[in-house]
Amino acid sequence: MDDTDHPQTFSILPAECVGVATQNDDGTLDIGGLSVQLGKVWWNDNQIAVYVRRLNHDLTVIEIHMAHHDGLAQEELDTQNEEAQRYPLGPKEYWRSQQVGKWTYGADGHLMTNEEFEADWDESDDDE
Repeated sequence: MDDTDHPQTFSILPAECVGVATQNDDGTLDIGGLSVQLGKVWWNDNQIAVYVRRLNHDLTVIEIHMAHHDGLAQEELDTQNEEAQRYPLGPKEYWRSQQVGKWTYGADGHLMTNEEFEADWDESDDDE
């Protein structure tokens, strides 16, 4: 049997944020401890979100994007909202699992608590 008996279908997964890159004063770009020499400042502030795209069959990274626009963030949010709709416990519990104890919150940047999640969720329900 050869590979033609079982052709694989490859697709590209939606963009996924993997962190923030920081441009240092000396022109190096720091991405999670990996430094890349750029030689000049190429964006207005010193931080930018880094996104990857992967293949569905083995999660190989095929693209790396750095962008100031919100298109990739919106793509990631749309994907998460679709996943939340399919989550067995419902969207609220999906977002709770993504945010509580993981997202920074408030002026001091502490990790979000369950009480803060509940308050925000109730506020978003009131807005609708």
